[in-house]
Amino acid sequence: MARKKVKNKDVLPVYVRGLVSGKYTLRQAAESTGYTISWLCTLKKSYLEKGDIVFENQNKGRIPHNKISDAQRARIAALYASQYKDVNFSYFLECLREFENVNMSYVTLSSILKEYGQVSPESHSVKKKKRVVHRPRLRRDCEGDLLQIDGTPYAWFYKFGNNKRYCLCGAIDDATGKITGLYMTEYECLYGYLEMLRQTALNFGLPREIYSDRAAIFCKTPQKNSYLAEWEKLQELHGKHTQWQRILEDLNINQILAWSPEAKGRVERMWRTLQGQLPQWFFNRDIKTVEEANAALPEYIRWFNKKYGIEAAIDDPFWLDAPLNLDDILCAQFERRINRSGVITFQSSEFVCPTLDLAYTTVTVCISERGMFVKYRDKYYPMVPVGHKLSQVRGDSMPKVVQNIIYRYLFAFGKEISA
Repeated sequence: MARKKVKNKDVLPVYVRGLVSGKYTLRQAAESTGYTISWLCTLKKSYLEKGDIVFENQNKGRIPHNKISDAQRARIAALYASQYKDVNFSYFLECLREFENVNMSYVTLSSILKEYGQVSPESHSVKKKKRVVHRPRLRRDCEGDLLQIDGTPYAWFYKFGNNKRYCLCGAIDDATGKITGLYMTEYECLYGYLEMLRQTALNFGLPREIYSDRAAIFCKTPQKNSYLAEWEKLQELHGKHTQWQRILEDLNINQILAWSPEAKGRVERMWRTLQGQLPQWFFNRDIKTVEEANAALPEYIRWFNKKYGIEAAIDDPFWLDAPLNLDDILCAQFERRINRSGVITFQSSEFVCPTLDLAYTTVTVCISERGMFVKYRDKYYPMVPVGHKLSQVRGDSMPKVVQNIIYRYLFAFGKEISA
């Protein structure tokens, strides 16, 4: 392989003047300076027109058009220290572009912040203790093949002074790293996961498998099982005992239960990103409540997927279309018996069905975001609290009394009842 010629700027003026006087040939000048013959011809022509000025740096003393002033650098550093100190430099750069109309490279921003002594909250420090290295699990090849789900309690509104921890239920596609659903509730509950699954089904489709931990919402946790063999424990875990498992069975979705957080590392890593970004994202948009957050989260999902989502290894999605009776499936169901007065007792409260005249009949009570209904012979009938006039709940899909009952079931006692 031919050796690359080294350009020698120090002797360039001597050989250019020699070209003009005829002392050197173009080949001799090219071999000695390392420049091409075509460039030397151009330089020779410029020398004849302008003289020795062609050998000087024309940008010397000129201020670059994209130079950031000292005042602007100080403003950026002060802005990060006052409002964005909890986010990493990369997301701060996104916020500068969106809210401050400031465009720069990540390298420039990092140098400015480091100049003022700012350190990213995600900067890696040297760990003295040797960590256990877990073998990474390869991504699935097709989108919709596997969905990792989880819920994490966190003070999402702490920038407003609200340090209460709310649970955010989320799902991420294993093949593409795209978020398919996010829903926030006061506590980790079945309701949050049902709404997350509803978002996934309507916006993407139904996955083939769902990967979750072994919380009481997802499976029946064996009690006093020290005497059981491993296969017996697995058999009990995968038994259809909870509302969640019944719903997955109705939707033909296979359930996988993880034995450690590292097993579902994709969704665990997603929480690290969301906890670093969402509080600031809520603060910039003045989102202070759970209701406002749930209304705005679809916008964040679109932004997240556009920035962090990747293409699947095989362009053959596994998503299945959501069934037409999706709302009927995504609900908690309990069998109750109507007494001789036509009253149904549920969670120490009494209800009646004005359109259903049955006594001593076993029916199914269904609870979803639409309210509470009685299912009888594949038809649904609204439930009305005893002691409230029908006119008070007419046109209201979820009266306050029903909301309280749903809160007691889906939030406060969700784990105990669902198990």
